[in-house]
Amino acid sequence: MRRLILPVLVLAIATTAVVLTDRSNSDADPGRATATSSEPSLDSPILSARRAPTWLRSPKSDSMLSDAIGAVLRGAPNATCVLVERDGEPIAANNTAAAIRPGALQRLLTITALDAIGRDVGFRTEVAMSADAEISEEGVLDSDLWLIGGADPVLSTTDYISRFGDDRAYTDFAVLAADTVAALQDLGVTTIAGRVIGDETKYSAAERDYVGDETSDPAGEPAVVWTREDAADNSVGPLSALLLNDGFDSWPEPAAEGAEGDDEEVEGADDQGLDASLNKRSSNPAISAAAALDDALEEAGFTVSRSATDGEAPPLNERESLAEIDSPPLADILERAFIDATTAEMLLKEIGVRSGLDSERGLAVFGLVVLGGFDQAGLPFELGSTHYHDGSGRSDHSRTTCDMIHATITDADGAGELIAKPVGESEVSRCAPATDGQLSVIATVTDTTTGLIGDLVAANGDRLTFALMVDEPDRMLVDTGEAAEGEEPVPPQPLDFCNPIQAAMLDAIAGHPYGPELVSLSPLDPTAG
Repeated sequence: MRRLILPVLVLAIATTAVVLTDRSNSDADPGRATATSSEPSLDSPILSARRAPTWLRSPKSDSMLSDAIGAVLRGAPNATCVLVERDGEPIAANNTAAAIRPGALQRLLTITALDAIGRDVGFRTEVAMSADAEISEEGVLDSDLWLIGGADPVLSTTDYISRFGDDRAYTDFAVLAADTVAALQDLGVTTIAGRVIGDETKYSAAERDYVGDETSDPAGEPAVVWTREDAADNSVGPLSALLLNDGFDSWPEPAAEGAEGDDEEVEGADDQGLDASLNKRSSNPAISAAAALDDALEEAGFTVSRSATDGEAPPLNERESLAEIDSPPLADILERAFIDATTAEMLLKEIGVRSGLDSERGLAVFGLVVLGGFDQAGLPFELGSTHYHDGSGRSDHSRTTCDMIHATITDADGAGELIAKPVGESEVSRCAPATDGQLSVIATVTDTTTGLIGDLVAANGDRLTFALMVDEPDRMLVDTGEAAEGEEPVPPQPLDFCNPIQAAMLDAIAGHPYGPELVSLSPLDPTAG
């Protein structure tokens, strides 16, 4: 009897469910229609492609963008590469793995690599005295003062930094000097019996530049990183862990306001049209910085008994800090590194130190190339196509690819995006095309290279990222045409910003999305016509 209970119960539940379902369906059935709607009928079926107009236009738009990029490349030098992606998907690519001399775009690799190590850690410069120093009743401090460099690449005086006329990041040396004066006054010091000693030992003093430093060219033949000709324009100053004013002791006054000048990427001039070749290099940056602090102390009324020199400060437990100053955030310094070759070279040394190696150029490069520093930074390094010899790209032997350069801009929060400017505020503003989107770019020009990378957030929400590199000395000249009758021929001039290939690339990118207006692809209006 018990065996029959379960089957009967199941049958009862099933029967009840069928009855309830039938009643529900009956209640939901409105019956046969007895009237028609007066609303307009649908002219586009529910499953029409017109109901996804953006999707419908995308293939045609991408094809037209690719064609526009193709037009940019027609007649371009052989050493040209282009890569364009839409939301991470390749749209146009040419020669993307070719080894091309990057010029100033090399700095993007340096900046991105250091950014991956840590954007929040800056640099600190310190002034200290001996921990067991004594001060006499007459205010005589029986100790040297040590100015200890933390490798701050932007430590500057206002006299030096103000000549550029912009808002570039810097650490104000005058603040450190004033804090030192105040600390000594609080101690009752009037005279320093010793001297001011500059300590640059965080970095090796033996490698202040790379002139004559041995390396190999892309073919594997012996070469030097920088020749004397490479450094002759003085765009890169001495490199030191205690670097003041980019390593220059003196410089000419800037040109009068409104005078024309070239950008720093043009050989022989820095980024504000100031002729860097007229700057006087410091033969010993540590002594120069120490002397600057010595002068500030004497101007404040202190007597410093002996002349400034360089040396190594006592260990932490044997010294007492008087004053210290921190640099601006590393993110701000990264921006300056793109327009300042010396800062870029200093950051290469810092990559070595922060990687646990050494500030020596060769070891820093080893850390990036062999130990995976580029991989950590998300850059698609290939040993056969990227040859990284310096931080700023001034070496004739550096090579990289559009794949590498493009990778610096793909991360919306990365270093490349940090450097990029709205096109209207950039060096190529005068040829900025009209666009409904937000176009940001990084543009470079040197004697033989030109580059353009950036991104466009289009009106339809698409994000295009793009990279262009060109290098061919014979091609990097503008044909000014034949001279008029009776006149001397006009010599060809180096390409400037907004050169034809940059301008064409900007126009091609700004045109996205291409194709018909969305309204023409959208569902038809049943009330029309």
